[in-house]
Amino acid sequence: MKPILAVLALVTTSLTLATTSASADTAPLDTDLPTTVSADVLPTVQIDGVAWKQVIVGDIVYVGGSFTSARPAGAAAGTSETPRSNMLAYRLSTGKLIDTFAPKFNGQVKDLALSPDKKLLYVAGGFTQVDGANRYRAAAIDLATGKATSFRPIFNSTTNAVAATSSAVFYGGVFTSADKTARTKVAAVKPGDTGTSLLPMNPKVAGGNVNDLVVSSDGTKIVIGGAFTSVNGSSKPGYGLARLEVSSGSSLALPVNDEVRNGGSEAAILSLESDGTSFYGSGYDYGSGGNIEGSFKADWATGKLTWLEDCHGDTYAVWPTAKTVYQASHKHGCDTSGGFPETKPRSFQHSTATTQDVRGTNIADDQYGYPDHPGTPRPEFLEWYPKWTNGTYTSAQQSTWTVTANASYVIYGGEFLKVNGVAQQGLVRFAVKDIAPNKVGPTLKGAKWALTGSSPSAGKATLKWPGNSDKDNATVTYKLYRGSLDSTPIKTVKVSAPFWKHTAMTFTDTGRASGSAQKYKIEAVDPLGNISRSDWVTVTIK
Repeated sequence: MKPILAVLALVTTSLTLATTSASADTAPLDTDLPTTVSADVLPTVQIDGVAWKQVIVGDIVYVGGSFTSARPAGAAAGTSETPRSNMLAYRLSTGKLIDTFAPKFNGQVKDLALSPDKKLLYVAGGFTQVDGANRYRAAAIDLATGKATSFRPIFNSTTNAVAATSSAVFYGGVFTSADKTARTKVAAVKPGDTGTSLLPMNPKVAGGNVNDLVVSSDGTKIVIGGAFTSVNGSSKPGYGLARLEVSSGSSLALPVNDEVRNGGSEAAILSLESDGTSFYGSGYDYGSGGNIEGSFKADWATGKLTWLEDCHGDTYAVWPTAKTVYQASHKHGCDTSGGFPETKPRSFQHSTATTQDVRGTNIADDQYGYPDHPGTPRPEFLEWYPKWTNGTYTSAQQSTWTVTANASYVIYGGEFLKVNGVAQQGLVRFAVKDIAPNKVGPTLKGAKWALTGSSPSAGKATLKWPGNSDKDNATVTYKLYRGSLDSTPIKTVKVSAPFWKHTAMTFTDTGRASGSAQKYKIEAVDPLGNISRSDWVTVTIK
């Protein structure tokens, strides 16, 4: 945790302010914390369904999901639509649809993986045809042509996940056979597989499906995650997580599974990602069978836990960048990990960001009785909280389902309808400060920012106003004006705090003439100069 930021007062007056802690954002005062992307919604092609996965290749983003059309940013549903069958591509720098890339999948695409030479896109899902040719839940798209290659493994049921090396393509899912040979929920095939090139790896996965998998940088190991309850006869490791030797399918030590345990019919690991030295995961728990709904980081070399982000509210996806980790979720309480508290009525955050490194220790959940992990290391939450409007395409009726990033952009996909109140369905881009508009300011303004005033005694006016947090900046400077915005503020206060600690403030203005009518306005300014103002309020002085 970082030290308390001093409150700066320009005049000697009475002021009430809650104690607050520092938090990083696009322009953090605490330079020891990493910056985030801005919360500005960048125009992006829209879809009429749900996006399950995005892959960035240079300036092109490839999207897989369940949708039938695409339309430009700003276009209403049902207008300016271009047919797309569960896959599309757009420019990362502009958000515009690429007209020349339009393979047709007859079922949803669940996952995508780039080949090491970046020429092929391996695909997993529920489809059985691509451009009219049979492809049984596995395919490879030539990125130069947009057409399916001869790669055609045969799976007898849905594939949920795919990862690739130069010598193997790994699939995980619901299936019980691959290339007409028994394989339960995980299999490996050769990159040139045409239905007869199955690799020997054959772990015994029991009790639930595989939802995701990642491969080590040397290609010798994979980690699988899902709802399974044992692998190769073992449940520790093997309960929702397992690390496997590629050559044999045998289980390897995985100490993180001692702490992270999600499996069965009411809990699962939902996503896995890798940056080469660490792997990251996220999960859900509804009832018995699991103990995390947040995300975690573990070491490839040892399989040990690095940190655990112990929020409550399912976390659907996680993506690591060099210094920051982004999550897609419906988190509703993160105070056990130093984050925002549960509220009544419940409120949700569908996108969050944390540090890559350890910044504290998880505490016990003594209020709600959720599974918890007191004493385990945790990252720090960063001040980046775009607001999302849930969609209705899936039965879950959520917002974000997937997140991907590079050094300049963070992109989210899902079934959301709006972001920060802007109509933007299914896909959206965010960018680092250097290329973003940086126009997102303090949230409340006008009548919605309720400045109130009264005169408690002769010559005095007492003003009260709520805190006014910013979606991508922890630091907000509050300026109180009397009479005119052209005058010098009668009070200036700089606060650096996460959004849930921007609390109400009180200021008493003295020396006013009895019987006079004094008008006041409060202003909030973020570090990038974005301003939000209340309406004027008039106080008649006693």
